[in-house]
Amino acid sequence: MIAFLPARGAGDTSPGISTRYEDCCMNITVMLATYKRNEILSRTLDSFCDIITDGLSWEIFVVDNHGDPKTEQLVLGFTNRLPIRYLVEKKRGKNNALNKAVKLATGDLFVFTDDDVIADHHWLLEMWDGSARWPDVSVFGGRILPQYPPGTKSPISEAHKFFKGAYVVVNWDTGEGHCPPHKVWGPNMAIRSTVFLEGWQFNPDIGPNGDNYIMGSETELLMKLEESGMNAVFLPNALVYHQIRREQLEVAWLYGRAFRYGRSMAQLYELPKAIYWFNAPRYLFRKLFETAIRRIIYCYDYDKRIDLGINYWILKGNIYQYRQRAKQECLDAGERTG
Repeated sequence: MIAFLPARGAGDTSPGISTRYEDCCMNITVMLATYKRNEILSRTLDSFCDIITDGLSWEIFVVDNHGDPKTEQLVLGFTNRLPIRYLVEKKRGKNNALNKAVKLATGDLFVFTDDDVIADHHWLLEMWDGSARWPDVSVFGGRILPQYPPGTKSPISEAHKFFKGAYVVVNWDTGEGHCPPHKVWGPNMAIRSTVFLEGWQFNPDIGPNGDNYIMGSETELLMKLEESGMNAVFLPNALVYHQIRREQLEVAWLYGRAFRYGRSMAQLYELPKAIYWFNAPRYLFRKLFETAIRRIIYCYDYDKRIDLGINYWILKGNIYQYRQRAKQECLDAGERTG
């Protein structure tokens, strides 16, 4: 299902909508997937209304990965303020939703984000101008900073090695310039449309798909683009803020995030050369046992206990996903010989 933006009069200068929208080719398509998070999505779309575009032609695709009537009503409520389209992809998985949007997008630059960001006023101009400054580059990433609920803070410090991965924070200590594509993260990522015209797409087996999923929905594609020889550029002035939810500040949520991160590490990289137990590297079981013992020893040291807990659940995610990979390889082998 697609809801199209109604035609506007030539004098319409609604906030966030370029007055040249109908007079030139589409510059930017913004794409995001959502799944029954209407309150968060509403704040995201509100922030889009304040984006300064200064002559850019742009469109927004919101892909509902559920088909929720309330989400449809919410998105269509913005059609008088934004060049927005509502799509439905009922096949579960964020990457299925993004792949649907990619097929319909018409912009020269595809800007991907999430349904829980707050956009800086100059976000799209910075992305567009940056892509013009680097005409030979296909992938661009911007900064992502956390926005906490009032009166709250993270259970781990911002200096912790897992902080950026847990809360999707991109604030590399560099200026504008080349960076590895895998350091470009999904809530603030742009890829030239020509990349997808060449046949690239997101892997639907990775990324949000229910409660227990493999992290790295965009990373898997970016790693493949890197292997193919494509470069990326970090644009620090292209900024969005990540809405941190209160439940994400609970230690239990942090451990679940660590487990999913461990799964992604085991899925995205080549199998290590090691002795295997139960289809997972033997050394992981040793590390898991050692970490479990240390968690008991340091049970009264809050910071140490949390740090060890994160490591413990990353290791559990590693082991789980290596075993899942082996199971899938057996199924694939059976299908080839069947």
